[in-house]
Amino acid sequence: MSASLGRVVQVGAGIALVVATVAWLSGSCGEKIEPGSAPPATSSDTADSTTVAVERTLEAVVEAVSGTVVSARHTTVSAKILARIEDVKVRAGSEVAAGDVLVVLDSRDLAAQAREAEEARAAARSQLELARRERDRSQELFAQGVAARRDLDRALSAIQGAAAEAERAEQHVRDAEVAHSHGEIRSPVAGRVVDRLAEPGDTASPGVPLLRIYDPSVLRLEAAVRESLAQHLSVGQRVSVFIEATSERSDGEIEEIVPQAETGARTFLVKVRFAPRAAVLSGMFGRVEVPAGERERFLVPAAAIERIGQLEFVTVVGDDGRAERRLVTSGTRNERGQAEVLSGLAAGERVRVSKAADSRG
Repeated sequence: MSASLGRVVQVGAGIALVVATVAWLSGSCGEKIEPGSAPPATSSDTADSTTVAVERTLEAVVEAVSGTVVSARHTTVSAKILARIEDVKVRAGSEVAAGDVLVVLDSRDLAAQAREAEEARAAARSQLELARRERDRSQELFAQGVAARRDLDRALSAIQGAAAEAERAEQHVRDAEVAHSHGEIRSPVAGRVVDRLAEPGDTASPGVPLLRIYDPSVLRLEAAVRESLAQHLSVGQRVSVFIEATSERSDGEIEEIVPQAETGARTFLVKVRFAPRAAVLSGMFGRVEVPAGERERFLVPAAAIERIGQLEFVTVVGDDGRAERRLVTSGTRNERGQAEVLSGLAAGERVRVSKAADSRG
């Protein structure tokens, strides 16, 4: 019996110890604290301190919208005649100036046509000169009474026909020269070649692209902006552009807002023109900072925030002078030594700041 009683006593003692431990861990043996607050500060907490009101400010909010860098000026180069390509003098990435020869075509037939036109022009000019001499002779004979009026009229008519034929031959020469010039395709603008779509030996056809050129000096960022933000934007508005690859921020100006929302995404295409200082290429990733209204911020001296582990507290002093420790959540700090309070405080409340801590901050 004594052994059984001993075991009962041991089991009972163990149960009592477990209950006491659970009660202690659950806080039953201490003073209860309301959620979001801490015990009131003692008189020792108020020595050598001051109170500061919670500052309420409004700051502009911007939202970064992703976009793509594109050139505002794209040029597609193609041939105006059907001919075999003899040479392509540029490659993708080549810098070209306006007037540079880009592609050389086989223009032997055009050169022959130009020579024929020049020969025909020379013949027409000879006929015109002959007709002028005949007119002069007919006028002289008519004045002497030797030639009839009919002969003079015939000479005048012949010179008119010869002059018209000479003008027609002159126009044929100009046309042949223009056609022959199409054998060399020159760059219409200054820029950078981004696509080479043909090689020597290929056949160039009118309207079929051979090269693509863009102007790197006229860039813009095209971004799809959601409708709730786009409705507050306007053409000519200044915004900030950030290029990820170069880590460069530039001032930009909204050049165009496409007046149609993208179905499904409910976004508007906004085109922002900017002038980068670094080497920015078409197709790079960038962001445009779009104004998104204002937001309210509450600021207190960073020295007013006390940290205990992962928790943050401030001491709030009421109108009656009573101090209360309150749990808060802080955000970013600014250059004035202030911290943003995300929760736990309201505008106008006063918090206690230790003078020593404030001087160190």
